[in-house]
Amino acid sequence: MASFDNPPNKLLHSSSPYLLQHAYNPVEWNEWSKAIWQEAKNQNKLVLVSIGYSTCHWCHVMEKESFEDYETAEIMNQHMVSIKVDREERPDIDMFFMDACQLMTQKGGWPLNAICLPDGRPVYAGTYFPKSNWQNLILQLSQQFKKSPEKFSKYAENLQNEMQNIANPGKLNEDFISSRNELFQTFQNYIEDVDWEEGGKTRVPKFMVPIQYEYALDYHLLTEDPRAKEFLHLSLLKWANGGIYDNVRGGFYRYSTDRYWFAPHFEKMLYDNAQMLSIFSRAFAWSKADIYKEVTVHTWEFIKRELKDPSGGYYSGLDADSEGIEGKYYVFTYDELKAHLTEIEFKWIQCWSKIEENGNWEDGFNIIYGSKAPLQVVEELGISGEDFYNLKLTVLTKLFEAQTTRVTPSCDTKILASWNGLMLKGLSDCAYYLDDNMFLNEALKLAEFLVSTLWGDNEKILFRTFSNGKRYTPGFLEDYASVSQGLIHLFKASQDEKWLFYANDIIEAAIEQFFNEERNQFLFSGTKNEALLVQRPDITDDVIPSSSTLLAVCLQELFNYTGEIKFKKYYNILLSQAKEMTNSHPSWHTGWARLFLIESVGNGHAVLHNWQGEIKIKGELPSWFTIFKSNSESELHWLKYTEKQSSGIYTCIGDTCFEPVKELESAAEIIADYYSLSDA
Repeated sequence: MASFDNPPNKLLHSSSPYLLQHAYNPVEWNEWSKAIWQEAKNQNKLVLVSIGYSTCHWCHVMEKESFEDYETAEIMNQHMVSIKVDREERPDIDMFFMDACQLMTQKGGWPLNAICLPDGRPVYAGTYFPKSNWQNLILQLSQQFKKSPEKFSKYAENLQNEMQNIANPGKLNEDFISSRNELFQTFQNYIEDVDWEEGGKTRVPKFMVPIQYEYALDYHLLTEDPRAKEFLHLSLLKWANGGIYDNVRGGFYRYSTDRYWFAPHFEKMLYDNAQMLSIFSRAFAWSKADIYKEVTVHTWEFIKRELKDPSGGYYSGLDADSEGIEGKYYVFTYDELKAHLTEIEFKWIQCWSKIEENGNWEDGFNIIYGSKAPLQVVEELGISGEDFYNLKLTVLTKLFEAQTTRVTPSCDTKILASWNGLMLKGLSDCAYYLDDNMFLNEALKLAEFLVSTLWGDNEKILFRTFSNGKRYTPGFLEDYASVSQGLIHLFKASQDEKWLFYANDIIEAAIEQFFNEERNQFLFSGTKNEALLVQRPDITDDVIPSSSTLLAVCLQELFNYTGEIKFKKYYNILLSQAKEMTNSHPSWHTGWARLFLIESVGNGHAVLHNWQGEIKIKGELPSWFTIFKSNSESELHWLKYTEKQSSGIYTCIGDTCFEPVKELESAAEIIADYYSLSDA
C-alpha cells in the first residue's frame, strides 16, 4: 500500500476497504459518480475505470508497480480522469466493463482496467499490465484520442451495439419440459470435459463451482448413473485432501493454479465457503462418509472464527497476501516445521504432506495438504490408524498455534447481502442434513440480521452492503434472489413459516423492480439502481449461480408452497429463455439443468402427520424434495390437507398425491420409484 506520507486522494472517506487501500496512492483517484463523469466531459479527457476487490492478489501487484509509482501516477493524472470501483460493492459496473473486456480480448479477470470516452463508453480494456506497458498504453491512447476522436467514437458505438446484442433475450422455447433423452444428453454434454483423474473440469486454473455438484448429485439420485457418483466423490475428496483446502485452519481457498488442486490462490472468500457448507453437508447425508462431515464442521469453524461480525453478518473474505507475499500466512518452511514439531510429528507431516527441504511449492515453502491416504501413511510409518489421527490432530493444532504469531491477512469487513444469503443457505443446509441445532441457531441469527438490517420492510428495498454500522447501495437481483433462497432453506430446516413469508415479500419486490415488461426479461439492475449504458440479465452459472438461476429457484419453490400463479408465470418465462443455452452449454448453466430436472420429473414433498421418529432419508432425496411435519396452524395450502386425516406419511409429487403410509422407508420407495430415470 502507498505510504501514509503521501497526501490522501478522494477515496479517503470511502466505505469500501478496497478503495481505502488506494486512498494514499499518488494517483488522483475518484469514486464513481455522475459528478466525476461530468468533470471528464468538461476536460474532454479519457477516463480510466479500474475495478478490483480488496483480497485480490494481482490488484495488489499492479497497485505496487504502477499506482504507487510517482512517474506512472503523473502520467495518469495528466492524461486521464481515474475512477476506482469495488466490484463487490458495484457488480453492475463490473459486469458492464467485463462484458466489454471479453468482447475486446476474449478474456477477463481482475484488476479490470477499462479506458472510456468521457461519455462512459469503453474503447479499451484489459486486466493486469506491467508498469512500462501501462505507461505506454496511456500515452498512446491519449495521443490518438486527441488526434482522431471520431475513430474512438465510432469504435465505442460498434462495441456498445455488440454489448446490447448480448443483452437481448435469446430464442424463447415455450416447450421447456425436457424429455428423458434430453436430460441424459445434457449430462453427457456436461461430462465431456471432466478430469477423471483429478476431479473437476479439465481447464486450468481450476475453480470449485458448487452448483455443478448439486446438479450432478441430483442427476445421480434420479438415474443411478455411476459416472455422476464417481465424479462427485473424486472431486470432493480431491478438494478435501488438496492444497485448495486449508487443512490447518479450515475453509477453502478461491481456486487452484494447477490441475491437481495443490497450489491455491490463497484468497478465502465467503461465497465459496458458504456453498461448501451446503455441498459437503449434503454429501455426508448422501454417502455417510465421515470426511465430508469433518470438512463441513472445520469449514464452519473457520468462517465463525475469522469472518463473523458481531452484528450477525459475515465478512466478504480474507486477502491472499500478508507481509506482501502471497500465501505466507498459511505455508511453512522445512526448518519451521522441524522447530515446531517433535521427531515423530515431523515424520508424520513429512509423509502426509510430502514436505521437502527446498519446499513442495515455491520459494522454499511447503503447502500443508493430504498427499497420501491415511492407510498409505500408516503403512509407511508403521503406526496404527489411531496413531495417525492422533498425530494429525496434534500436528495441525501446533501449526495453527504457530500461525497465530504471524501477521494475519487483511479482512474485507464489508457485509454483502447476496453472499450472506449463500451463507444462510449453507447454515440451513447443515442444520437440515446434519440434524444439528447449533447450525440452526446460527442460521436463525443470520436471518434476523438480514431481515432487520438490510431489508427495508416499509420501502420494500433490500440493501446490498453493510459496513461501519451503515447500509449502502440498493441491492441488485442477486441480492434479492440469494437472500430469498437462504430464507426458503431456513424455512425447510426450521419449519417456521415466517421465513418463507419474508422470502415471499422480497421476491415480490424483486419482480416489481427487476422485471422489464418491454424486454420480457429480469435484468440484473432494477428501478432502484443506477441505469448504465447497457443493462442485461445475468444467466451464466459460475462460482456463484447466476441471479436469474437463483430467482428461478425461489419462484419455483414459492409457487410450490403458496400456489401463487404469478410465481409460476415468471418462472416459466425464465425457463423458456434458458432452455437452448442449457442444452448446448450445460457446464455454464448447471443451475438451469437442475431446474429442468425438477420440471421434468416434478417437485415433491412429504408431510409427516402425527408421526414421530428420526428422519434418515434426507440424503437419498433430490435436493428439491422436502419433508415436513404437519402443522394445523399452517397457512400453506398443501400442508392443510392432513389436518383431519389419519396418522401417516403423505407423499405428493407434482400433481400426484399417494395414499398415506406408516413407515418412512415405504415413503422413500414411493419417491424413488416415481423419480427414477434409471434403465434398471
